[in-house]
Amino acid sequence: MNHDFIDRIKASGLRLTQPRIDIINALKLIDRPIGVYQLHEKMTTAGSKVNVVSIYRTLAAFQELGIVHYIPSQQGFMLCTATCKDDQQTEHLVCDECGSVTELPMPMCATNDLQEQADARGFQTRRIRVEVAGTCQDCTTAKN
Repeated sequence: MNHDFIDRIKASGLRLTQPRIDIINALKLIDRPIGVYQLHEKMTTAGSKVNVVSIYRTLAAFQELGIVHYIPSQQGFMLCTATCKDDQQTEHLVCDECGSVTELPMPMCATNDLQEQADARGFQTRRIRVEVAGTCQDCTTAKN
């Protein structure tokens, strides 16, 4: 298990429980965003006893800690794969063909610009999320 994830969990005051460890380990084996029920099925098949409600709650907590990201277009969660700082936003390149997601740290200047534009309109941001849809290199190569 990634020690950064352990450190974030402990620093937040959450206990490092077996279900939380199981969720992180299950997500590490999946290379695409996954929904809660699909994650529950995979974990149950692997012998974990975690229930769906616990998965929802854990993923919500992990999202706040920057351990997982929710990818709206894929309706699923994935582990944070970029080396992000706690306050850094990310952008996701989402392949329309295969559903792969590549996470990139978003430059602070881009985040600041979006925040300034929102502030100028009196909009109170809760989070900034950027998804770029297109075709990944593997799918582009396979087409040619």
